[in-house]
Amino acid sequence: MTNRSLSLLLLFSIYLSACGGVTPIPTTPTATFTPPPTLPIVASPITISNAEGTPIAEQPGFLEWVLLSGVDEHGLPAEDNLTLLADADPQAAALIQIHTGSPVIVLEIRQEGPQGLQRFYHVQTLDGITGWISDYYVRRQAYVFNSEGTTVPIFDKPRGAEIAQLENITPVTLRQPQDAVWWQVSTLDGNVIGWVEYKFVKESPDKEFLSGDGEDHDHP
Repeated sequence: MTNRSLSLLLLFSIYLSACGGVTPIPTTPTATFTPPPTLPIVASPITISNAEGTPIAEQPGFLEWVLLSGVDEHGLPAEDNLTLLADADPQAAALIQIHTGSPVIVLEIRQEGPQGLQRFYHVQTLDGITGWISDYYVRRQAYVFNSEGTTVPIFDKPRGAEIAQLENITPVTLRQPQDAVWWQVSTLDGNVIGWVEYKFVKESPDKEFLSGDGEDHDHP
């Protein structure tokens, strides 16, 4: 190595020392893939808790699907969008707006107020979002209704073979919505269990709801 090269190397080393070393070039961090949330699929009792969140009982059976509904006590639409809260408190922060008539799964039931008469449900949407909502908006029972006929077709699987026809305004319970289109329902006696298009599942049997606003009141 020549004297000139050594001199240049020495000057470069002094420069680096004065600058505190080499500053690394900033790089964009690699995005971490987060899989979409999945809903519980196993049978499990629902926890019932007190105002402090301490479990006090269990509701036996399978995880329960319900409809969230803004239909009032007269069976007529009162609220189109409902609010999921961050806690079991009407003053808690709002998380998301959810359309009336949407299916959710019940994760926990919280008893609030004097003698635990006020209840809040911890629920999870089809998209995996969780939040709390007053039991005023929870409907364990729904109704099938076809505005263009007198019966509603029930299938063995989504887009499968027809297995039954239920008369209009037959009460049903929600068992397992697959997506925003096909929902599994059962009659209250359990004799018919099958899949139905969501548009036939209604929140109220009231004739005014079904023939008026309810007819065009589609789920999201």
